[in-house]
Amino acid sequence: MKIKKVAALGATAVVAAAGIAFSAAPAYADPVSDGYVIVGSDTLQDAVGALANGFKNGASTVRTTGLGKVVSSYDAFAPGIAGGIGTVQTKPAGPTFPRPSGSGNGKSALIASYTNTPWNISSTALYVNAGLAGTYTINGQIDASRTSSEGTVNASGTYQYLPFGQDAVSYAFKAGSGVSAASLSYVASLSTAQLNAIYTSASNTAVPGQADVIVPRLPQSGSGTRNFWLQVLNGGSGSITPGAASNPSATTLPENNGNVLNPGAGEIQVIPFSAASYIAQANGVAAANTTSGITLGSPNGVAATTGTAPSLAGVSAFYNGAYGRTTYIIVPWARITSGQPGYDAGLAAALNPSNLTSLTYWGSSPLPSTAKAVKIKFGFQEPANAAYRAN
Repeated sequence: MKIKKVAALGATAVVAAAGIAFSAAPAYADPVSDGYVIVGSDTLQDAVGALANGFKNGASTVRTTGLGKVVSSYDAFAPGIAGGIGTVQTKPAGPTFPRPSGSGNGKSALIASYTNTPWNISSTALYVNAGLAGTYTINGQIDASRTSSEGTVNASGTYQYLPFGQDAVSYAFKAGSGVSAASLSYVASLSTAQLNAIYTSASNTAVPGQADVIVPRLPQSGSGTRNFWLQVLNGGSGSITPGAASNPSATTLPENNGNVLNPGAGEIQVIPFSAASYIAQANGVAAANTTSGITLGSPNGVAATTGTAPSLAGVSAFYNGAYGRTTYIIVPWARITSGQPGYDAGLAAALNPSNLTSLTYWGSSPLPSTAKAVKIKFGFQEPANAAYRAN
């Protein structure tokens, strides 16, 4: 039986085996789970949480389990806690440790958990700023992590990257008072070269022929969306070095959260934003909607979405172009491979792409009772990349 921590906030709670299902993620409460624990990327958390909790999709309820064991998905940031971090306890009688927030921190925590080595976040800006920097022993507390970042392929790597779905990164923008219509039109369709110049600039960028300026923002260090954005603005090879205008270091802004944009008079703030997360929020299936007052831009004139809420959908040309990316669930390869030390049949079932309700299913079935159908509602499309191993 699952034990629930009432006092803590900020994870997508797992409902015990009573079979209660939700059409969107329920109220925030951190679970202490005797099942499988997943942490990491903000981009995937709403869809993974919905499948972990049980998502009401028409007449069907779709829920991912591991041979009867629950899946517990911990959000990257917790509302109501300073800095959105706080601490979590993931397993009964386990230690309390800082929330692994973002793709990079999620993977580093998974590695520490699996290899029985200390999780060292002594100099990680996100935790330094939250007063939680230090070294933590978290052996066996995490089973998998969500990521929107690629790994380096290694045929004998320790970790398996399992495609969760195809996403894309655009930019969201919000205008302060007095911004002209001409400035808004200009910012709505910036080219990669223009975005590169904006994000490498030491000062805010003037809108040509207007009195308004563009203020670039970046999400927190360790964010997969941040890292991808800096790479795509460099043509996909290496990363740009962000300029002083773009809060380049020690930033703690959560990703995919329109509430972090707070432009002054004559300013237009811009920030990279997951298209899938924007769609899920605007369509009302995510736990919270932060898209009010922001607009999703069209890099190089290509829109990321089509339609209107609550029926927004992704544009395939954008998802499979330069701004598209495959997102993953990372898991120790041995734990899902029969015959290997530490193999766990339940975890393997929850992540088996052949299982209709697994987190990684993208098979041929069109039924609403599949995990694929749920992920589409959350703005994801069929992944472009295949599974691979990495370290």
